[in-house]
Amino acid sequence: FLGGEVFTMRSEGTGAGEFSDIQLPGMEGFDKTSLHAGPWLQTDSNGIFSTYLFRCSIRNAVVEETLILYHLEKRLDLNIALLNWDGELYREFRMALPLKMNSAQVSYEVPFGVLNVGRDEMKGPAGERYKTPCQDVHPRGIQNWISASNNGLGVTLSSSVAVADWIDPTTDPVGNIVLQPLLMASRRSCHSEGNEYLQTGDHRFSFSLSSHAPGWRNGYRTAMQANEKLQVVLNPSMYRNASLPAELSFFSTEDENLVISTVKRAEDNNGYIVRVYDVYGKDTATKLRLFKPVKSGWQTGLLEYPQHEITTRAGTAEINIGHHAIETFLFTK
Repeated sequence: FLGGEVFTMRSEGTGAGEFSDIQLPGMEGFDKTSLHAGPWLQTDSNGIFSTYLFRCSIRNAVVEETLILYHLEKRLDLNIALLNWDGELYREFRMALPLKMNSAQVSYEVPFGVLNVGRDEMKGPAGERYKTPCQDVHPRGIQNWISASNNGLGVTLSSSVAVADWIDPTTDPVGNIVLQPLLMASRRSCHSEGNEYLQTGDHRFSFSLSSHAPGWRNGYRTAMQANEKLQVVLNPSMYRNASLPAELSFFSTEDENLVISTVKRAEDNNGYIVRVYDVYGKDTATKLRLFKPVKSGWQTGLLEYPQHEITTRAGTAEINIGHHAIETFLFTK
């Protein structure tokens, strides 16, 4: 595979999931963009980035790839469009990112945490009809990113899709790591009289690649940021009595192991809910900075019922986050 190329394989399965092992694709109808050579055309160049476009027809669809190379930061964005997809049943599309790593630690984001492949899975198979040991199961469901690191360097790929693999699925696989976001797959209902899920039409996906020192900790924030697109406001109306500065963090912490995952209005009152979790496995006593003074602060359960009051003063709140903990805080005005 070439870096960033799209390939398609046959993958037979149902829309409700698999009933034993996860379905792996086969070589029937295999096709990839590098078999249809064409030029990359530069479409833009400025002081921040250069953009290149590639377009070709592969089996059942047209692939259009946009490559964005940034000049001032170590980042490469890749946007992929599957156009005029005709909806052939049991066809799967993936994007390949082959790495020059024969032995690497693959890690990926899970809800409120990180999983290191081969180290963090539950022992043995999942049970009932699932007989494959959990550490051998692939592809996997991911959140924002998947990463690979050896002793020399690490790379992290942010992804707009929910499933990714790292093992070459072809019949003559390479030994090195190949990160593969699964773009889409056509399926049928698990019911014997159910319908087919063909998803004909156009589909678009986005990815961002960065390299860094070994370890997912050195790349995960950049990957999460890539999936949080900036919202551009052009010529906004200005309020005569506006009180907020032009630049402001509403809630923040300087601890790299802590992630603020939620900021929202409380369910039962006019207070604010802030949810924080630890990704390093580290007990942390710290201060959460607030954008304005509050009347009181409470540590709550996930259902937002107050459990005990916390100290707040001068726009800060003293909080304690246990290792791998998910904590919720309520602040009242």
